Amino acid sequence: MRSYLKFLSRNKLYTAIEAVGLIVSLAFVIIIGSYVWQQFAVTRENPYRESIYLPGLPDYPGLTYGFPDVITEIPEIETIARYCSVAPSYGKNEVLWGGAVDRQFFELLPNYHFVEGSPDVLSSPSNIIVTESFARRMDLSLGNRLELSGKEYTVAAIIEDSKGTIMRDNEAFLPIENFKDSWQPFDNYGSTICFIKVHPGTERQVLYDKLEAVCKRVYPDTYGRSFFDHLELFRFDELFFKDTGSRFLHGDLKTIRTLLLVGLLLLISAIFNYINLSVALTGKRAKEMAVRQLSGAPRGRIVGKYISESVIFTAICFGAGLLLAEAFTPLMNRLLSNPDVPIRVAWTPGYVLAYIGIIIAVGSLCGVIPAIMAGRYNALEVMKGGFRRKTKMVFSKIFIVLQSAMSVVLIALAITMEAQARKTQKRPMNYNFSDKFNLSFITEDDPDPLKDALLRLPFVKRIGKCAGTPGISAGGQYSKTRDGQDIMYRFYRMDSTAFQMFEFDILKDYNAPVVNSVWFSDESFAASGFDDKYHDISVLSQRTNGCDQLAGIFRAFPTNNSNMGEEEHAIISIRPDDMWAGSLVIETTGDRQEAYSKIMETYEAYAKDREVYLNYPSWIDETIAEAWKPARNNMRLVEIFMMLSILISLLGLLAMSTYYADEKSRDIAVRKVFGGTVNSEARRTIRDYMILVGIACLIGIPIAVYAAQEYLKDFIYRLEGYWWIFVVAAVIALVISFLAVLWQTLKAARTNPATELKKE
Repeated sequence: MRSYLKFLSRNKLYTAIEAVGLIVSLAFVIIIGSYVWQQFAVTRENPYRESIYLPGLPDYPGLTYGFPDVITEIPEIETIARYCSVAPSYGKNEVLWGGAVDRQFFELLPNYHFVEGSPDVLSSPSNIIVTESFARRMDLSLGNRLELSGKEYTVAAIIEDSKGTIMRDNEAFLPIENFKDSWQPFDNYGSTICFIKVHPGTERQVLYDKLEAVCKRVYPDTYGRSFFDHLELFRFDELFFKDTGSRFLHGDLKTIRTLLLVGLLLLISAIFNYINLSVALTGKRAKEMAVRQLSGAPRGRIVGKYISESVIFTAICFGAGLLLAEAFTPLMNRLLSNPDVPIRVAWTPGYVLAYIGIIIAVGSLCGVIPAIMAGRYNALEVMKGGFRRKTKMVFSKIFIVLQSAMSVVLIALAITMEAQARKTQKRPMNYNFSDKFNLSFITEDDPDPLKDALLRLPFVKRIGKCAGTPGISAGGQYSKTRDGQDIMYRFYRMDSTAFQMFEFDILKDYNAPVVNSVWFSDESFAASGFDDKYHDISVLSQRTNGCDQLAGIFRAFPTNNSNMGEEEHAIISIRPDDMWAGSLVIETTGDRQEAYSKIMETYEAYAKDREVYLNYPSWIDETIAEAWKPARNNMRLVEIFMMLSILISLLGLLAMSTYYADEKSRDIAVRKVFGGTVNSEARRTIRDYMILVGIACLIGIPIAVYAAQEYLKDFIYRLEGYWWIFVVAAVIALVISFLAVLWQTLKAARTNPATELKKE
């Protein structure tokens, strides 16, 4: 080991590149590995995870309140539990987020731990179960009374906060019987989540067929149509990686796959560097190994020495990588779009064993090829100088091509991501959302006094009323196209003032009455099958509150602010100016911070003696920017990994160009003796090296094109005509490689031939 340390100290450039590459890559392998493991751990939390199913709509694991009552006779079902999301009011203008459940809910989800009391308290409709944090905040203990939406409950049990469960945080649980009359047994789809635990050995398809038969019987008018196209059967351990609504934690499988891929590329870059440089340096250690062979050391021991040295070197780098991982974890948690399951670098026995496994695996992988190369040569040949003549650099040339190809791919992807981000930021919105504040709240009182008070503020220009605000939210309803097909519309209802405020890009105006008419986006108009001669939209009157006249067509605006996934069809119904639907949209001038302060002050005065519940007031442009933030953060995260991979790859190319020029130094010296010049020898060496990089570009560009297409396909407004990216990536790789090899080649070409030949 001492000789190995001396060897590393004599070759500082190679050692530094190997160490930096391994430390950085291992740090992020630790972070990514922890992220992936901790995400999947959520799916494994429930011991009954493979026996619990949730029947539901195609996009959501929920049906109606009465559905559990009509499936009790299915013999495969062992236990059924209901969960209904509730948000009763308490105190002054506050809402409690919780669930209405029956006692079987806690049997099927044993991750909820009772501090005091038991699920049996739900047998009384006046009892309530609260979490420890809610009890502390409200200064509650067992036996205390709590008023919710005008009804009193007794705190009968306290449970731990449910940070570790797949269900989102519930502050309290109420008896399900209290809400039996709130939902019709077979209406209000999605109101009730039904947990079904089946007997061991039950086949999923058998259960599905029997549940579907029930659906056809109890939902004859809706099953097989529009929003209830088919029954979806969710298994509990599948919920986390499906977009199943706000009541469940949601993991991002796409981000996991992307990070795994980029982390793998990062590690491969570092391993390539290590192997490549170790093989390159095998010649420098050849005589040391030859002396060991001549001293009687078997070839296997020499191979083992290489591998053990590599494992020790990897262990040292892993230790530094752990410290780096700890330092970078907070940044990673800020960038990741899923803060529900934050990353942590753990030190439990399982993690420590995994760390040891990574060290052994990576160290062995890094050391085995150099070890094999070192064991190939006869000691006597090495002592006579034969090793240098036999290497022929074939192995190193392969690695130069692989490293360069990887650099081209990563550079191209990094440029693609940045170009797409800029494209998204310039996405045409087709309506005016600047300086507009959305004040959304729930109340049964007349909101006009608030509107009148706000209009008296000097910076308020005008105020419109909306149900569904562009850039904020919209309701969704299925209806029919001209040919009878189902279509999902995003409905926005607003008064004429709000419609004028948004300054939509009007394409056609059919001169319908100003109110009680409907505007279609050009995309929704075309998808509906209407045209200038046929636009009888009376079929929509039930969905548009009686508005059955087509007012005109506007250019479609984004209904999906994230620019990821699918865009939906927008229609706007214009209601009378005295409508009240849910939001006041306030157009302002001047300082926005002052405007926000005065608007909220006016709202508080209005809400003082009323039951009013505020729904996240915000500036529309800030909400739009916030919607793009998760995708942008994920992109930045991947870009960081890619830039690190590129850096490690380019460091490897720098080291290999140094080695390449060093290996060519003897050939250069011989040709200079026979009349070669510095310029001719530099050109020859650089040409040979650049041919390798050119081959790498030919390999890397098709891979980069495929990877870019896969990345861009999920964007709604996406980059087009981006061929130039691959040209730029190839040029960058060529220029960097040229500059890296140039200075080393010139150094070798300027060396006195006699000095170089004396080394042989």
